[in-house]
Amino acid sequence: MFMALSPHDGDAGLPTGASKSAPQLKVHGPDDAQRAEVEGFIHSVFARRYGADVQSFAPMLVSLQDRGEIVAAAGYRNAGAAPLFLERYLPSPVEALLASQTGAQPERHSIIEVGHLAASRAGEGRRLISLMGPHLASQGFVWVVGTITSELRHLFMRIGVTPLALGVADGAALGPEVVHWGTYYDHRPVVLAGHLQQALRRLQRGKPAAKAAP
Repeated sequence: MFMALSPHDGDAGLPTGASKSAPQLKVHGPDDAQRAEVEGFIHSVFARRYGADVQSFAPMLVSLQDRGEIVAAAGYRNAGAAPLFLERYLPSPVEALLASQTGAQPERHSIIEVGHLAASRAGEGRRLISLMGPHLASQGFVWVVGTITSELRHLFMRIGVTPLALGVADGAALGPEVVHWGTYYDHRPVVLAGHLQQALRRLQRGKPAAKAAP
């Protein structure tokens, strides 16, 4: 779950009342007309934050849009469809590591990897996370996994979500590709996992003023 949020994203409170201009969650598949614009947004945010040159994206992207302006975006990948990007950092398949910590091995199709979380304004990354949770849960996913920096791990702790640590994300695992990630690995990213329904219950304590796309 590569993340590049506003430096103050974790400090912004969430308004509780919805309005006509509330940011809206939109979903972008491989052939979506706005897909290139969302990829460009993610690329520019990571370039500014880390000097990174993001060259590939998850099969599914989501964006948070405020009156037509993209203010946050992310991608996700089903572990049942293909190997996860973050499994390059891990010594075993992600479901085996979850089993070692929880005592029960989940099916791969119940695991979703979230990545490329990018936000341009304070608070919008947290808002996007709050909206993505129900969207992913509605598709039957049970576990969400991702690669996040130490700063973003603290954000999750502040909003009451305590993920499981599966391993360190060592840039050396990417080989020559690591040069495209700028200073990202200087921020000590780790691979984390969270039980989706448990996380949703905690996130409900601060609902965003936003709505999902019909």
